[in-house]
Amino acid sequence: MTELGALLSEVRLATVGVSRLDRAIQFYEQALAYRCLEQGRVDPDLAPLWQFDPGLDLNYAVMAADDTGRGGIRLVAGVRAGRPIWSAAERMSATGSYALNFRCRDIRAQLEKIRAAGGAAGSQPHFWEVSEDVHVYDSMSSDPDGTQLDLFSYARGGDLRGPLATPVSVIQTVALAVADIETSRAFYQAMGFVELFDRVLDFEGLGDMLGVDRPVRIHNVNLIKDGHVVPGRVEMFAYLDTGLPTPQPVTELAVPPNHGLLSFSVLTTDADIVLDTLKPLGGRLVARAQDVALPGFGRSSVTTLLGPDGERIELVECKELPDGA
Repeated sequence: MTELGALLSEVRLATVGVSRLDRAIQFYEQALAYRCLEQGRVDPDLAPLWQFDPGLDLNYAVMAADDTGRGGIRLVAGVRAGRPIWSAAERMSATGSYALNFRCRDIRAQLEKIRAAGGAAGSQPHFWEVSEDVHVYDSMSSDPDGTQLDLFSYARGGDLRGPLATPVSVIQTVALAVADIETSRAFYQAMGFVELFDRVLDFEGLGDMLGVDRPVRIHNVNLIKDGHVVPGRVEMFAYLDTGLPTPQPVTELAVPPNHGLLSFSVLTTDADIVLDTLKPLGGRLVARAQDVALPGFGRSSVTTLLGPDGERIELVECKELPDGA
């Protein structure tokens, strides 16, 4: 199998569907201290790649914590309302892109900012031991449209990840709800992601944090690009011992103008090799396009594929990966 690590970056950007662009921009500015770097109208030529009706008018805004080009958020809103991708009833019965994870300096202060900006947040963060050396306070919040935002601050081990230059970090992980951990792990390991930790979580309050109405156990795996690129990781989780049927992908719902995590983007120097390598591992081609106006990247050659759990992945071609990618 071809080694893809040198051909792909970490997750560079995530696309989030929202109901009102102005409200969403204001929320991410006030709640996460992100800045709007650009905004405009979505090119209809992106319809086959993003799988939306080409007659639908869409607007976008690109939000970022800093100027590094890492871990930004692309907000997308339609002129007509959509629906939430993940309802409460679907949380344990579906797979796909589920949540965005961020590091913050002070979790309790950040939760107050999320509430004040019109989002929802749990009353108290939950403490859990990632490893002997890393302990965190973690809380699942949401933006005004219900997109899941997992914020954490370190109780121990923050020095292992380096200093935090902004109140809230760039995206640390994209969290995927998966049907089979081993299948998903193999797919992302082929992309050059390396295991950071692998844990079964069952601490008190986990179900409440995940928005389900029962005590739960989950298998949680966190993968880091090339073993050292801290932001833009991939995190996957699967519920254990639920007695429920095999969960099904939310792919058909994860399109504009619906609300939630629609896709995530990585840079690549050769989309053809990436596709050939990932197809036997569950990757499926959606569409390809050259020279399209891609928000957050400019004019680009773009390939969209689905991962093994129906998650939409955007491959953005470049001549060479940026330093540190």
